[in-house]
Amino acid sequence: MPVITLLSPKGGVGKTTTALLLATELAAQGGDVILIDADPNFPLSKWAALKGKPDNIEVIEEIDEETIIDTITEARQRARYVIVDLEGRASGRVTNALLVSNLALIPMQGSALDSNEAARAFKNVKQVSKAREKPLKFAAVLAKTQASTRLWPRDLKQIIAGMREAGIPVIDTALAERGAYRAIFSIGGTLATLKDKDVGSLETARANAAAFTLNVLQLLNEKTPA
Repeated sequence: MPVITLLSPKGGVGKTTTALLLATELAAQGGDVILIDADPNFPLSKWAALKGKPDNIEVIEEIDEETIIDTITEARQRARYVIVDLEGRASGRVTNALLVSNLALIPMQGSALDSNEAARAFKNVKQVSKAREKPLKFAAVLAKTQASTRLWPRDLKQIIAGMREAGIPVIDTALAERGAYRAIFSIGGTLATLKDKDVGSLETARANAAAFTLNVLQLLNEKTPA
C-alpha cells in the first residue's frame, strides 16, 4: 500500500495541515488511512482526540527513529494508505521513513527563503533515493498560497519555473491559506463535517483539498479508493 511521507526543514509551511487534508480526503473516498504522527508536538494526535475523527482513520504516535520502519511496514499491511508526518529537521527518523516510502511531499510557501529551505529536503530525498533499489517519487507542495496561478506574484512563478527546470515536480494544485483548514484542528472532524456557521468559504476549501488529493493520486498512478 502506498506510503506518503511529508517533510520540511522549515516550520510553519503547512506540512501537518497537508498531511491531515490528504488523509481526510482519502478517507472520505472510502480508503482506510493510517496517519503516523512523527512530529514531536504530536499535532495529529491532538486532532484525533477531538470529536469527529472518521472511523477509517487511525493515528499512531511514533517517537523512536529506530522503529519507524517497522511501524510503517506494519501500518501498510492494515491500511489502504499510510501518511507519515515527519519532524522538521533532518534526522535518522526522516531517512528511515523515506527508505520505505512511495512518495515524499515537501510543502513550502511561495518565497525564495522557503525555496532555499526546501532545497535541503529535496537533497535529502535524492540521497535516500540513490540508496534504494527503486527511485523515490517526490514533489513540492505549495501551501498557504493562492490556489489560482493567475494570482501568483511574478517572483513565485519564477521560483516554480526554476524548480521544474531543476527536475523538481510541483503539485499542480496549491493549498491556499484557509480558515477551514485551521478550523479542523480546533473544532475536530473534517472539511466534510464542518458547517457553514463554523467557517467561511467552506465549499471553496473543500474543492481545493479535493483537487489537491486528485493530483497526489495521479502522481502515485493510483485510482480513487472508491
